[in-house]
Amino acid sequence: MRYYLGIDGGGTHTRVGVADEQGRELLRHTGAAGIVDPREPAAAVRVLEALVREALRQAGLAGPAAALCAGLAGVGDPASREAVRAALAAAGLAARVLVVGDGETALEGAHSGGAGLLIIAGTGSIAYGRDRGGSTLRTGGRGLIVGDEGSGYWIGRTALQRALQGEDGRGEPTALLPELLRVLELPAPSAIPSWAGRAAKGEIAALAPQVARVAEAGDGVALGVLRDAAHELARHARALLVRLHLQDEETPVVLLGGVFKNATFYELTGRALAAVSPRLRVKQPDADAVVGALRLARRAAAAPP
Repeated sequence: MRYYLGIDGGGTHTRVGVADEQGRELLRHTGAAGIVDPREPAAAVRVLEALVREALRQAGLAGPAAALCAGLAGVGDPASREAVRAALAAAGLAARVLVVGDGETALEGAHSGGAGLLIIAGTGSIAYGRDRGGSTLRTGGRGLIVGDEGSGYWIGRTALQRALQGEDGRGEPTALLPELLRVLELPAPSAIPSWAGRAAKGEIAALAPQVARVAEAGDGVALGVLRDAAHELARHARALLVRLHLQDEETPVVLLGGVFKNATFYELTGRALAAVSPRLRVKQPDADAVVGALRLARRAAAAPP
């Protein structure tokens, strides 16, 4: 039986999909995180190979797949991407192996391979776009030091800054300060800088839901943080529209990631996108990244050698 494999490997878990020649999904298997550490890409490959072999065991399939597409976090640089691709090919899992970023498979699934934008905002942030001819571009994804605008991390860090600015008299007083002190179990504002210096990126990003709650309770400073974050994400969309020459076309945009689970922030981002272009249409994704990976695998199998 001819079959295909699609992998969605992120920072929390990895999903493996198996589809038949007609594209019907036969099985999914979920396991450990599949994020690639550029210092040791082989470690991620060992995780992926074990998950694929278990999925094939459950599906009762033997022999290599016609093609495998792995959409993985952490393969932004070509060297890491090729190292993972070569290792997966050497494992004999598929006749053809394609490795792309996890956002690329999410984009494929979100718009069923058609034109559109995808904005991802969780702990970090990144955006992808595809034009009518199939050309794909990305913006953002630069990390916590020089990027991640509009992300959960950005929201948490900015809220801490503005809370302290209000305490100093450099900004408006805000209910963010007592709420953040309560959540972080800190005794005084003076303890925030040392906590932030020690905190992991995810710990700061985890403050975003508290910021949203304070904003929904009527705090203007917290609401301003969310509005500014939404504006930053809309700038991703503006750049992609210009670079892909989509300004004059109706363009669907999908919003994915943890920060969009908050209805207020989802609505604010929708408004910011409408201000960028009335031709942007926010929609739900057609399918997820596993389906996107399976589509790309089938396309890779059909391509000339």
